[in-house]
Amino acid sequence: MRSPVADPSPRATVTPDAGTAPLTPVTRAEAFRRACRYEWRHLAGLRSTWVLLGVAGVLSLLTGVTVLLDLDPGEVEPPVTAAAMADVITWAPLATQVPALCFFLLVLGTGPVSTDLVRGAARTTWLAVNGRGTAYAAKCLVGFLVGAATASASALLGALSSALVLATAGGAQPEWGRVVVPALRFSLWMGCWALLCLALVSLIRSRIVPVLFLCMWPLIVERLLGGLLGRLPGLDGVGGWLPFAAGRAMLTDVSAYPADDRPFARALVGSDLATAPATGLFCLYTALIAAAGCWAYCRRDATSG
Repeated sequence: MRSPVADPSPRATVTPDAGTAPLTPVTRAEAFRRACRYEWRHLAGLRSTWVLLGVAGVLSLLTGVTVLLDLDPGEVEPPVTAAAMADVITWAPLATQVPALCFFLLVLGTGPVSTDLVRGAARTTWLAVNGRGTAYAAKCLVGFLVGAATASASALLGALSSALVLATAGGAQPEWGRVVVPALRFSLWMGCWALLCLALVSLIRSRIVPVLFLCMWPLIVERLLGGLLGRLPGLDGVGGWLPFAAGRAMLTDVSAYPADDRPFARALVGSDLATAPATGLFCLYTALIAAAGCWAYCRRDATSG
């Protein structure tokens, strides 16, 4: 009589041991949730993240000093308009052509992708979060939320600082209700900025070059390009539709300024677009560049370290 042996055919099944739950496939939603948690833990675990956010918070508290310097000591009730307050909170200062907060978030925005593609941690990330597309989508969502949340906190701290300074100096408070919408646009802008940072790192596969590009393009290159395009027949005014011209128009509602100040404000912004279409255009640019970054991230091989 032959002893029983295990059936070697594919029809054989393995019964889980007692107390062991059967394995279940991970859904895309669950994989994405895990990837987002992975990206957030990685970002939160870096000391540089909290140093940069701390510096941004301290500088936001100093916004009230900017308002104090703009007050006229000879007036009993120095007027501070809602538009002027929104510009102080958003730009600090406007002449830089990009919000000052952008320079602090450059490090946070470029770090996650550069760590993967430049420093050789990509394969570890892809294995941990179940794929390249999932990893990139998680980076985008976490980056956007961190950028938007940082801007919201900066705007709130700046508003509180300014309100305290105005109350101490005997100045009239602006209509704070009219500052809320510009602050929300500011938060959306900074979320888009984080997406632009990580997308450009994916496209260029470098960290230094995208940083230089994002600093120089809105400050110099786009202004020169807009001026050159404006000299071509039929392209007059096209410079106002370029990415950061639309971004500046998104942040600055020129129509809220007094009539005498509008020409100067419009010259600084460099676009005749109203805030609503400018917001849509800037978000469209961001979505297209983020999609191109996804294509590059999912197709390029990782370095070995």
